[in-house]
Amino acid sequence: MKNTAVTGVAERLKRLPRCHRIAHLRVLIGLQPVGCGRRDELSELLRDEISSASSE
Repeated sequence: MKNTAVTGVAERLKRLPRCHRIAHLRVLIGLQPVGCGRRDELSELLRDEISSASSE
């Protein structure tokens, strides 16, 4: 993750339950324009959250 804004979002979301983190990430991704680097980084973060949720 390169974008410090996305890193900050990830830090703030850590306090939420996993299901809320996933929901918030989906909304944030939807607010970003297609092709935006931040959208890609948020999508990567969402994939990480979903994969860690399925491993539990």
